[in-house]
Amino acid sequence: KEEFEEEAVAGAVNLPVEQIMEGKMPELPKDAEIGVHCRSGGRAGRAKEILEQNGFTNVTNLGGLDDVKKLLG
Repeated sequence: KEEFEEEAVAGAVNLPVEQIMEGKMPELPKDAEIGVHCRSGGRAGRAKEILEQNGFTNVTNLGGLDDVKKLLG
């Protein structure tokens, strides 16, 4: 939460990996395009795995925040 409040990409929604691990899933269609990222990229990988295990089929690990900023230009 603190990291997200400190700096976030415009339009991003904060759903901490801890909450995903506890079973809180995004309220989106299972085929929605979801890009996950965190500060360094490690937690994003775990979030992607859990989302896919829960039936989400279009999840991309965008890596760390710096990686996402580069993608967005």
